[in-house]
Amino acid sequence: MMNCSYYEQVTDAYLCGDIETAEWRAHLERCPSCAAKLRSESDFDLVIKHAVNEERLQTRQLEAHVRAAIRQPSRWRSPMLLVMRYGVAAMVVFGALVIATFGYAKGRIDRSAVCVDAVDDHQEEIVGKAPRKWRSDATEVAALSQKMTGDPTVPERIAPAGYHLIGARICLLHGKRYMHLDYSDGSKEISLFVRHHDSDMNVASRVFHWFEPRSTVAERIDTFAVASLEKHDLAVVLVSASPTTEVRKIVTDAAKQL
Repeated sequence: MMNCSYYEQVTDAYLCGDIETAEWRAHLERCPSCAAKLRSESDFDLVIKHAVNEERLQTRQLEAHVRAAIRQPSRWRSPMLLVMRYGVAAMVVFGALVIATFGYAKGRIDRSAVCVDAVDDHQEEIVGKAPRKWRSDATEVAALSQKMTGDPTVPERIAPAGYHLIGARICLLHGKRYMHLDYSDGSKEISLFVRHHDSDMNVASRVFHWFEPRSTVAERIDTFAVASLEKHDLAVVLVSASPTTEVRKIVTDAAKQL
């Protein structure tokens, strides 16, 4: 979690307009964590505004269609039915936009929560050496991977160049079960978390899942760099003390092997 006591207040201050006060400006100049979160909030606003502007309804074209239909009388095409028809179409377009926007926002929030939990787990399990049971036998690791991802070869295939697998175990990130893989290059250890999306998701969850972000996201949380992405229904999260650019490259290379 962030050490700065202001970190959790950035979003509320930004939404309320208080972020422009002298106190906040002074704090943001000396706190890179809060400044990074503010940039993230601003970037998200731009995405939402762009999505809304891209989906403006073509009202003039709709009006032209309605007027043309009125000039061509038909017992089956009354003006009222045409208005209802285009009204329903407009509602469908607007509904799709709302679902897409909500799905994107939900996916972004969920992914951020998963990354925070991944850092906590890495700090406790790898750095703090918590007394947990890890599976190091190749056969047991393969069986665990088969259960969690549907593929027993995933731990071996996504191993970063120069790293070897130390062990694997099950952990919870944002309420979801992930396979935690611990790799080492001899001097430092990194954590890779992998999960296959639930096959029993309800219809609403599946619809929102279509609009969730898939691209690689990298950020710094405390002293660690975290990168995450999704590919072929697999979610991958990497935590390391290495620079963010290196972590982004490692998780991108790992995804290419999936």
